[in-house]
Amino acid sequence: MTKDDDALLDRVLDHGLLFLEPTYVRRLYMDGGRLGLTTTPGGTYLSRVRLWRPERWIASTVSSSHPLPHSPEGLSKLVIPKSNSRRQISSSGITFRQALERRGERILGREYISAYGPDFPVLIKILDPGEPIVFHFHANDADVRRYRDRFPGQRWGKDEAYYFLPAPKGTVPYTHVGLYSGVTRRVLAEAIERGRALELSPVFHQRTGEGFYVPAGIPHRPGTALTLEIQQPSDVYTLLEHRWGERPLSAGQMHPGFVSLHDALALIDYDASTNPRLLERNRLIPEPIPETRARGGDEEWIFPPRLRKFSGKRLVVRTRYESQESGPYVAIVWRGRGRLLSRRLRPGAEALVTAAAATRPHLYEADGEPLEVFKLFPPAPARAR
Repeated sequence: MTKDDDALLDRVLDHGLLFLEPTYVRRLYMDGGRLGLTTTPGGTYLSRVRLWRPERWIASTVSSSHPLPHSPEGLSKLVIPKSNSRRQISSSGITFRQALERRGERILGREYISAYGPDFPVLIKILDPGEPIVFHFHANDADVRRYRDRFPGQRWGKDEAYYFLPAPKGTVPYTHVGLYSGVTRRVLAEAIERGRALELSPVFHQRTGEGFYVPAGIPHRPGTALTLEIQQPSDVYTLLEHRWGERPLSAGQMHPGFVSLHDALALIDYDASTNPRLLERNRLIPEPIPETRARGGDEEWIFPPRLRKFSGKRLVVRTRYESQESGPYVAIVWRGRGRLLSRRLRPGAEALVTAAAATRPHLYEADGEPLEVFKLFPPAPARAR
């Protein structure tokens, strides 16, 4: 970044908002045609690398990992209003990570930047699977720290949670999660070798307007509903199937960082995975926040604060809504048009509301139809909890 970039960043931060470009990431699974890149399932296929673009990453300081060679991707970039215009925006080339490196205290506040540095401690995605994502699990924080050589460049494990968006659900609108009672490491390994691991995992239906919480260490296979996902800022995984659809997977693609699948399977939390109450306990039903109606809008927790490593709300504004939060957050416009801090909002827009703006009353305004916004929060630093 240059001095001119710094001056540009300072000018934008005076408004309390950092708008971010949509960031699309390549994966081994087919897209469902619901991210606006194509209208046809599978339409994002890149024949040269044999990958699709089924994921949009939001407010990302994380570089993606692939089971195939790739160029670095996944880092969000800023968009900057031209001059004093509130409408025109242009790509700045400045990544969100660079902005945090240069102006982290202004963006997140002193406590957040002291605790996390330029690693924004949450990653938000919109998943558009045109086919189920292969059965897999993620390592937890302790294992990522314990086996740093096996998870290069990773700082956290990966707890994640879903909210199922109002859109066509695709062909497989259910998710496998956990393991049936009595499944052990040996039983699972044998089932993987026979190609029958999914038979060991129960399912829940992907209900529109509800969600589910998947802690690290629990095997799962997401279905094909369009999904808002919030997770720790990590891209660690171990795959539990030898094929992705018709595509065979190598050992390196299945368990990167581990010599054998048997070693990787030691990182599964078998007690939590086989708990008979897992499906009931981890279901997320929106929790209305009645007091917000007095401020002109309807808010509900879709990712409640008890999840600890992230949280999130759904906000519906019919005219004007005065918002105030305890720290910085990411705002994603799902539908409607309006304004936030006098900046125009449109469907699909994503922005980081800085600590200074978020912790003071700030106004959302809807233009005509209701404005629907998701507000996603990183975890508060430990000393601030």
